[in-house]
Amino acid sequence: MTFQQRLILLVTGLVVLAVVAITAALAWTTQGALSARIETDARMAAGLLARAASQARDIPQDVEAMLGERLLSEAVLAAHLVALAETTAKQPAKAIADRLKQVAEQGGPDEIWITDNRGRAYLHNVPGPDPLFGQDAKGGPRHSAYTGLLNRSPATLVSDAAVEGGKLMKFAGVAGVDKPRIVQVGADVRRLADIAKKAGADGLIDALLATRAVEAAWLLDRDGRVVARGAVIGESGGGPLSDFGTETARTVALAGGDAVQVAADGGSLLALAPIKAAGSGAPAVAVVRLPGDEPGIMLRRQLKIGGLIGVFVLGLGGFLSVRFARDQMAPVERLSEAVKAVEAGRFNPFTLNEATERDDEFGRLSRVFRRMAMEATAREETLDAQLLMRGAELETKTEKLAIAEHILEEEQRAARDVQANLLPRQLPVGRDSQYYGALVPAHAVSGDFYDVIELDENRALLVTAGVSGGGVPAAFLMLMVRGAIRELARPDATPAAILTGANDRLCGESPFDGFATAFVAIYDRTTGAVQHAAAGHRGACRILADGTVEPLSEAGGPALGVRKGSPYGEATSVLGQDDALFLCTEGLLRSVDARREPFGEERLVALLQQSRGLSARDRAELVLRSVQAHAGPEGVAGDLVCLVLRRLLPVAEAAETV
Repeated sequence: MTFQQRLILLVTGLVVLAVVAITAALAWTTQGALSARIETDARMAAGLLARAASQARDIPQDVEAMLGERLLSEAVLAAHLVALAETTAKQPAKAIADRLKQVAEQGGPDEIWITDNRGRAYLHNVPGPDPLFGQDAKGGPRHSAYTGLLNRSPATLVSDAAVEGGKLMKFAGVAGVDKPRIVQVGADVRRLADIAKKAGADGLIDALLATRAVEAAWLLDRDGRVVARGAVIGESGGGPLSDFGTETARTVALAGGDAVQVAADGGSLLALAPIKAAGSGAPAVAVVRLPGDEPGIMLRRQLKIGGLIGVFVLGLGGFLSVRFARDQMAPVERLSEAVKAVEAGRFNPFTLNEATERDDEFGRLSRVFRRMAMEATAREETLDAQLLMRGAELETKTEKLAIAEHILEEEQRAARDVQANLLPRQLPVGRDSQYYGALVPAHAVSGDFYDVIELDENRALLVTAGVSGGGVPAAFLMLMVRGAIRELARPDATPAAILTGANDRLCGESPFDGFATAFVAIYDRTTGAVQHAAAGHRGACRILADGTVEPLSEAGGPALGVRKGSPYGEATSVLGQDDALFLCTEGLLRSVDARREPFGEERLVALLQQSRGLSARDRAELVLRSVQAHAGPEGVAGDLVCLVLRRLLPVAEAAETV
């Protein structure tokens, strides 16, 4: 994928991510806000319905009571009017009846009845015979209730509204003010029924449903029976209240209190509010049901709108990103072509003219690249010429190096031959003792060696030595050390005297700045005594027949060739039957493994303890194999030298043999 394609993909991806994130955030917040609003509306609607239902019981009664008070006032006025007309104005009954008709027609009471002292209604505005306000409750129930006004027991009376002659009538009466009589007025209160209907439970529910804010509403009593209900026609709210809603309403009614509870009922939301002061059979709980799927519908709508906007923005963003990428990537493509041309060695500076004329970063980059490419081309030509010259010089030096390596190999071969020729060709043999010496030369000769010199028929001088450095200088030092020791090896010599003489000669005559370590021991095969001294040398051990290993390097002095006139000490050990003397050089102890851990004296002692009962040859070969296995071909530190002496007979038998 090219950089231009990645840039277009990045810009398009960011646009899509932004649109998706914004749409998701808006949808989530919208759904949350709608859910909260629906719950708030549900609580408000249920609370309002509960309060309205609580008040709906009192409003018609209060209105009817006000009508009763008004009728009583009109009855009192009618009583005074009749008294004035009859007593003061001396008006005939017919004139008074006509005036009562005018009062009724001009907005007064619908019916006016005035009786004499016997209860006969001789004055009234309603056409027909004169009724008798008597005691016959069956014949005139409305009139019989007002009979007590004749004797002012009671003085006033208001009856409840009742249907009479197809009308809803309400009557009020008072006792006469001038003589015993009944003054009754009545009014048509059909509007009171309308008020009761509108202000009642059904009216409240219808008014609530008219707002289209709820699907359905119910008023239930304490036993969960529906007192009043209403639903939006044609909507899902037309279904009845579920068993869950009924049971929840009964629980709310029994709990009482003022809190409005909200519960989810399938895909709808129920709000339940308790109604205070609810008697038996009266509404105790107001329940409203609102659609609960509106947030989901709004969420899907928001997602659809967001998807459409996302498609539009994605298309616009893709088009603009392609245009932008092509415009911005043009100099990059020119640079890419120029880089390929530079790699192919056919760069043309004029191909970047268009890119270098830009004023932005690409223009500066193009100018810098063209200058660098031209400099690189010139430098490459110069380097090619120098490379030819260096190649010729390298061939000459390679030839010289090959000659030098050949000379060095010849020197190493000569030094190795010298080292091999200086080793003793034959070691002493006898029934009382075994001798075995071995040398594994390193790639570059180190100059290590061993030697066995018979001083007389009973004593032999055993030597192991290693010199510093390698190659021809090491071989030369080895010759000097070996020659000095052999020259000083006389029958009356001691190991300390031999090392002292060899050290003085090496310090005074050696043309090289080197040194040597050595271990010298004089073995008496008659007594088994080993008189020994070390010059900075490690690895000498006495191995007892039971496998115990005793180091013998503590007696002696510094390495040979370090300091002239240095004193050397010596010590004596005795070899019994099957005891052995083991000597080696530093190369064996300093050989390291892959983790750079040297073989060391501890591993050597442990290995020698396992060599109990082995011959001198087997013991030496065991040690050499173990060192080579530990170090590998790359870890050997120098020549590997071992010299082993094993005593076979006890001291007494050796003396008899001699």
